[in-house]
Amino acid sequence: MVESNADLTRRQNAELNQAMVATCPKKRNRHEELARAYGKIIAVLNREGTREQAGRAP
Repeated sequence: MVESNADLTRRQNAELNQAMVATCPKKRNRHEELARAYGKIIAVLNREGTREQAGRAP
């Protein structure tokens, strides 16, 4: 299942929100790690999309 950048961004924001309200440091760290992971995925997808638009896709 392929998700759009908007879906991934929503998930990233949800994880950031969960991290903000988490009272347990372990859970807070886990939510922050997931938010960072979503950010990395979004960055890669954006970079690949930009490369395809420029006609440099492998």
